[in-house]
Amino acid sequence: HYGNLRTESDYEDFNITLEVNVVPEGNSGVYLRGIYEVQVMDSFGMEIDPHHMGGIYSRIAPLAAVEKPAGEWQTMDITLVDRHVTVKLNDTLIIDNQPLQGCTGGALWSDESRPGPIYLQGDHAGVKYRNIVLRPVVK
Repeated sequence: HYGNLRTESDYEDFNITLEVNVVPEGNSGVYLRGIYEVQVMDSFGMEIDPHHMGGIYSRIAPLAAVEKPAGEWQTMDITLVDRHVTVKLNDTLIIDNQPLQGCTGGALWSDESRPGPIYLQGDHAGVKYRNIVLRPVVK
């Protein structure tokens, strides 16, 4: 059995860096403000798709497929300011300041105007996270 983790505090504009290790055929996600999912999954060797590693689930496909095979540690660097997101996967820019067009599946609520938690999805398969650093973005 697996479970989801979420922060006690809510956040609005921030940068989060972390390392993730996905099991073969694993599926997880990093929810920003509890409503926008950055996909975490074993998609090594697959075509670019908004449902694959680093994409904004069902919304924004990565610019490049730079994920590593399952079982290897990967780095993610995610910045959310207002409703624009930037994602670097394994030191490669894969989403460049793109506007978010609505909540993704699994959102905790639908109000895009409010701050929310960081939420690590863990209910689909085993996934490991480490070295998580959260920094506010001051405008």
